[in-house]
Amino acid sequence: MTVSFSAYDREQVDYADPYFRMKIWKINHQSLTSEEYGPWHYHEEVEWIAVLKGTMAIETTNHHYPLQGGDVMLLGSNELHRSYKYGTSELIYIVCHVDMTAFMDPSLLTYYAAFTGKSANLTTLYEPLSKSGSKGQAFELLNRMLQDITAKKRGYELAVNASFKMLLYTLIQIDDRKVIAPMDPHLAEKLRPALALIEQQLETSCLIADIGKELNYNGSYFAKLFKRGMGMTFTSYVQMRRMKRAAQLLLTESWSVTEISGRVGFASPAQFYQLFRRHFGCSPKQFICRHGRDNGSIGEYSRMQWESGD
Repeated sequence: MTVSFSAYDREQVDYADPYFRMKIWKINHQSLTSEEYGPWHYHEEVEWIAVLKGTMAIETTNHHYPLQGGDVMLLGSNELHRSYKYGTSELIYIVCHVDMTAFMDPSLLTYYAAFTGKSANLTTLYEPLSKSGSKGQAFELLNRMLQDITAKKRGYELAVNASFKMLLYTLIQIDDRKVIAPMDPHLAEKLRPALALIEQQLETSCLIADIGKELNYNGSYFAKLFKRGMGMTFTSYVQMRRMKRAAQLLLTESWSVTEISGRVGFASPAQFYQLFRRHFGCSPKQFICRHGRDNGSIGEYSRMQWESGD
């Protein structure tokens, strides 16, 4: 029997309070088993998952993550992923979606690029978080946030906000590889509108000269500024964002590869194919087959990973 993931599989996150852009709730799957993943999906929000009981897995395009009671998982903004329930026992877990841009007050602008997931892969922090004593702290903080946002006592927003900031702080403490790299505050302020413009122009030419001109920056100055802040050139960043967007469309839309290439700013499908293969190591059609847009069944590779514990 197929387990329904309908409470989870929405790309658009609806907030009860549009001014408090966090949604945290508990999902309870009864004692049923499934041989299918939920559908591939993504959203702008950063997502935390804390398993209270049972066994499940989260799959991204790069890895398969087995989760059991007490485990915590973090998915970055726009990270393609899908869920799978293992076994016949009851599965209960917490899901927390957060619009990071809403929580990036001026004092936190230096972390904007890292926590929006556009230049850092937050899923790489799964292993260090799992192996550290901080996992228990993150687990308790998510539980506390759920309790506070459910009870909605007077001033609950302050309590939830404080717990969430502590959750981010906990994450940074175990980040030995500095995946979450802070940016100079002045630089962050200058680049934030540029990142927003890039997202709006992924379907067009999106040239550095045009972005720089719109922000009143000299071309060469803006190119150096961007590379210093983002750790990559403007062209590399735009290509990375286009490939990530292409992957999203390939797994969530029924459009042709040629149409998708146009949707991510390529006039030439051949150029799109070449860059896609360089980025993902396979053709777009192989990518779809590999990740099963039209077939929710769990793959043999994922089974082997789970059984081996990898």
